[in-house]
Amino acid sequence: MSVHHAERLLPFSDLQMFTLVADVERYPQFVPWWIAARVTDSRPAPSSDGPNAKIYRTDQVIGMGPVRLRFTSRTLLVSPRRISVASQGGGPVRDLSLDWWFDAQPGGCLTRLDMTLDLGSRSLENLLAGMSSEAAVKLVDAFERRAHALYQGG
Repeated sequence: MSVHHAERLLPFSDLQMFTLVADVERYPQFVPWWIAARVTDSRPAPSSDGPNAKIYRTDQVIGMGPVRLRFTSRTLLVSPRRISVASQGGGPVRDLSLDWWFDAQPGGCLTRLDMTLDLGSRSLENLLAGMSSEAAVKLVDAFERRAHALYQGG
């Protein structure tokens, strides 16, 4: 199992960053490794998660080199503060969790990502080790570039 962390103060609002990360179906357009993402179910979350919280399920495909990993994830969205993505079992992804935090700061938003990845086989983990070691940083980089393109016109 590998655990990764990245954080960055970005010159955007917490709501802008939340909205960008929540739009999983657009990931294949700008996020490294994402080949496909389709939301298959969306509904309000239990009231204990907050008044505007939402849950959706997504079928996804990511690719690293010759490897394609298909998995289904469950995402909890608590706007504009937190997004938690979890996938367990099913195929080569034994456990994947992405926990995004958006903290409004003077001049922007502190965007944090905690990522845990456990693949179903040691050989698959060895094959992807070099790519996954920097995965959290590369994901935050991709969202930063996308935010600049969308929100600053560049």
